[in-house]
Amino acid sequence: MGRGKHTMQDALNSLPEPTPQCPVARVLGPRGQNLHEIVVARSVVADDINKLLNPENKPWFTTLAQLPPKYRSVVWVKRGGYVMVDLTEQLTDKIGGDIALVLMPRQIKNLKQIGQWPEEYEAIWNALVGTPSSSNRPGSAAADGAERSADSPSSDTETDSDSSSSSSSSDDGDSDAK
Repeated sequence: MGRGKHTMQDALNSLPEPTPQCPVARVLGPRGQNLHEIVVARSVVADDINKLLNPENKPWFTTLAQLPPKYRSVVWVKRGGYVMVDLTEQLTDKIGGDIALVLMPRQIKNLKQIGQWPEEYEAIWNALVGTPSSSNRPGSAAADGAERSADSPSSDTETDSDSSSSSSSSDDGDSDAK
């Protein structure tokens, strides 16, 4: 078995528990060069790390986290996903730490069951990104009904205006040909 296979098995089968030095963080998005912008809640971070990375003492802070070489081409980090970040090794003034583990749905479910899941990430995510409510998400029944009702009147008016503009353009084409 190669290194990638062991890394993948560890990433899928481990059931980690967050610590103040290695908390759960939410990914805001990739920033290139295997760097990802993450948001970390102040309540899940050790005080000494919080003072270093969060001098304004906000309820959350953002920083960059580096994906280590052992995870590259093995696991992918998605926007809105969760990771565990080792914040003890601040690489530079901009890079706050290394991604220790990309959390899979099974691992998130386990953290919720044992009471180690930080519930404040949904509120932080909504404040930062402005995620629409569940009734406006694509695929929901309310959104589908709203889209259908909005599409039906406008589609009738579009066909009327299209037919009138196409008839006038055909008249203009005939007058130029004469």
